[in-house]
Amino acid sequence: MRSFLLISAAIVLAQASPILFERATCSDLPSDSRLDCGSIGSTESTCTASSCCWTPVYDGGAWCYYTSPSNSTRPAAPDRNTIATWLNNQYSYSVTQLLNALAPPGAVAGAVVAAQSTSNPDYWYHWARDSSLTMDTIARLYANAIASGDTTNADLYLSKLQAWITFEAGLASRTNPTVNITGNILDNVGEPKFNVDGSAFTGSWGRPQNDGPGLRVRAIKRFLDAYVAATGDTAYATSLSSQLQRDLDYIVRNYANACITGTTCFDLWEEKSAQHWYTEIVQRRGLIAGKDYFSSWVSNSSLVSSYENTASALEGMMADHWNSTAGYINQMMNISGRKSPDAAILLGSIHSFDTDNYNSPTNDQVMLTVWRYARFFKGQFAINQQRSAYAPTVGRYMEDVYNGDDGVNNNGAGAWLLATAGMAEFYYDAATSLFTAGSASVTSNNQQVYEYFGVSASVGGTISGSDLNTLVNNLFGEADAYLDTLSYWMGSDQMMTEQFNPVSGVRQGAHHLTWSYAALITAKFARDTALSTLAGTPTPPITDSCNVAVANRTDCGYVGITQAECQSTTCCWSPLPSGTAGPWCFYAASS
Repeated sequence: MRSFLLISAAIVLAQASPILFERATCSDLPSDSRLDCGSIGSTESTCTASSCCWTPVYDGGAWCYYTSPSNSTRPAAPDRNTIATWLNNQYSYSVTQLLNALAPPGAVAGAVVAAQSTSNPDYWYHWARDSSLTMDTIARLYANAIASGDTTNADLYLSKLQAWITFEAGLASRTNPTVNITGNILDNVGEPKFNVDGSAFTGSWGRPQNDGPGLRVRAIKRFLDAYVAATGDTAYATSLSSQLQRDLDYIVRNYANACITGTTCFDLWEEKSAQHWYTEIVQRRGLIAGKDYFSSWVSNSSLVSSYENTASALEGMMADHWNSTAGYINQMMNISGRKSPDAAILLGSIHSFDTDNYNSPTNDQVMLTVWRYARFFKGQFAINQQRSAYAPTVGRYMEDVYNGDDGVNNNGAGAWLLATAGMAEFYYDAATSLFTAGSASVTSNNQQVYEYFGVSASVGGTISGSDLNTLVNNLFGEADAYLDTLSYWMGSDQMMTEQFNPVSGVRQGAHHLTWSYAALITAKFARDTALSTLAGTPTPPITDSCNVAVANRTDCGYVGITQAECQSTTCCWSPLPSGTAGPWCFYAASS
């Protein structure tokens, strides 16, 4: 997360991908199928001495790799009840830790600390991005508490949200180093981090960062939607118009010139000044939220038009990130260097997921990118090679070298807990969206992804009926598999750090990383939504085990049930052909 000072190292080093021009020594494998056989600093001679293959690639894949490809088989869906039990316990712990990050002792009201870590690494700061993602999660907890009649927690969350909004307003009224760069006092909302007492952080850093304003607007708008619905207090909502407009106008003013015409702006990993897909998609989401705000509570057609036009312009910019040759979305443009699929695409999609489904997890380019991103990591980390039949842990990007800066674990960049949880959220969201849509269109981009999830269809075709049920249930099972992997490496210790060590699996980097807890919580939200949406759908086919007329079947299953689980309840199992409605797991006695 905080690897700005390691930029130069990131250019010349990559875990198991040494930047040395050597002659290929054996047959090639696609980068996303390579099992890493090297280490930082491997050469062709050391690689081949280990009886491994050596073929340089420039998309982040391993240069030194085993002759056999990584396991591309979809992991078996774990037991749903086991996942639910672990997730419920981890969720409760994560909510507590999320609250502990809000104005802890030593911080002023409204500040959100990025982690309970003051050295090795020092994350005892208020980051615009992390705090907005955290408070967006608190806003969802607030809405849930209202819906369930939990007034005690609703009041608690309300106080935290309003304190944060007040704190952010104070930050926006002061000068900071970003203003010194741009020369515009209104650009202070592009400053990425602050001291927890609200004063400016004046040290060297990658600034400005342009994702904060959009994320902040979205979080505030989500909160206001729930607040006004519960209280009818539109006066409070309208009182925030100047604060929201400042963030939104920053996006309008800077979306096109920053990072493109020479003005610096850094990515969510705080390493590279470039044009960033993640920044663009969360800027767009903020503008859509802002447009809705100024349409409903503050009638200002001029601002609405400005925000709509800028959102449309951002959509055009994002389209340019698609790399049809590589087969994935490039996170960065206008820069050389890092080329591998990036967790930023996964995170941008779920952080901006909303009813309009723009670049959502079901978008064919996004889905292919995220699927391939995970395949890259399948063979990258030793901890994934140890558990090749399971869902992999995932990191930021393949060339990453930042290990959390804890001064202890030095096996290189590790797997990120928030990204692994994000993979689960992504596939839960995809399952929900496709089932709600009632069909899935097959393109040249998503065809191989759908085949991986058990459904074959021609490009230009449509997946529906029982095939759609197979697809969404397998997406749900994949999401559960990522939580299963997360729970495996966490063990009985619920504390969430930034990373898992790539070799040993022990936790490394900042302890009690706030964003990790937020990611776990939102993954549970996505799972709950998927369960509710998919309730009653048929389950994936395996083989017949009973012979009961379809019209006489009484459903005995649940979403994600397998043949073994079905029969363990003394129920019958018999798949139905595509287009035929009815349960696949059903009671033996005809109804």
